[in-house]
Amino acid sequence: MRLPTRRRTLVLLGVLLLLVAVPAVVLAAANRNFNGATERQSAKWTARSAQISGSGWHRVPGLSISRCTVHEVAETVTLTVSGAPVRFRGVVDGVPEAPMKPGVVRFVPSGKESVSFTFVANTAAFEANDNHRFDIQWQSPSGAPVRLHGAAVNLVFERGSQSC
Repeated sequence: MRLPTRRRTLVLLGVLLLLVAVPAVVLAAANRNFNGATERQSAKWTARSAQISGSGWHRVPGLSISRCTVHEVAETVTLTVSGAPVRFRGVVDGVPEAPMKPGVVRFVPSGKESVSFTFVANTAAFEANDNHRFDIQWQSPSGAPVRLHGAAVNLVFERGSQSC
């Protein structure tokens, strides 16, 4: 049985729309660009010594920053460490399951050395609130001691507008 002409046209248009829309959605999801009009920055540093051992993740003491942000955020951290190999990650709002890009990074100090990493993410309002907390976390994968001798963090962001 043949469909009426109008119905056939609508079905054909629907199929064509799917053929165009699905690849566009997939391409948008695979896009690895963050965009924003970064206009502000905030910095913190610590000269306080700290040490971790064991393989759990811990916040680097003294580097948490809370700001009202929207869209792209770039967080650059410079740390002076010694001891065992160490891993770092940037975490937004205490959600370690979705670390900032590029994800977990590794550093193997040879004595007392400094290293810098930049982490990026997109932020958006949660329940009409643009306030977010940014943490740098560290871990000793082997469980051997790692010592922090000092660190600085710089957060570059676009100011949010909701509940700020």
